[in-house]
Amino acid sequence: MPRDSATPAPAVSILTPAYDVARLVGAAVDSVLAQDFPDWEMIVVDDGSRDGTAEAVAARRDPRIRLIVQENAGVSAARSRAMAEARGEAILFLDADDWLAPDALSRLLAALAAAPEAVGASRRLLR
Repeated sequence: MPRDSATPAPAVSILTPAYDVARLVGAAVDSVLAQDFPDWEMIVVDDGSRDGTAEAVAARRDPRIRLIVQENAGVSAARSRAMAEARGEAILFLDADDWLAPDALSRLLAALAAAPEAVGASRRLLR
């Protein structure tokens, strides 16, 4: 799938590999749609699902969401495909059974801006 070079690159590319997660992926996509930071793209790679995963993603109609359907090749291949399609200045990996807090992208970009020499940022979860 060729990249659209006429459209400016988004600040963040959110990459989601998905395999047979129709009942869960909608919550992940909805959490991205609820972000307080609007300059993102989400690339969901349906890795050969048989349960309606692609339909669950396609039901969320937003031009910032791209759905790629491929034959099952495994999660690593799906992530690699998403990386190859990503146009953002920053990358965020979001598994299809996870979700983002509404301010996750704005916090990510603030952390990266505060440390311009950084090549990555993560949040450690304490339990």
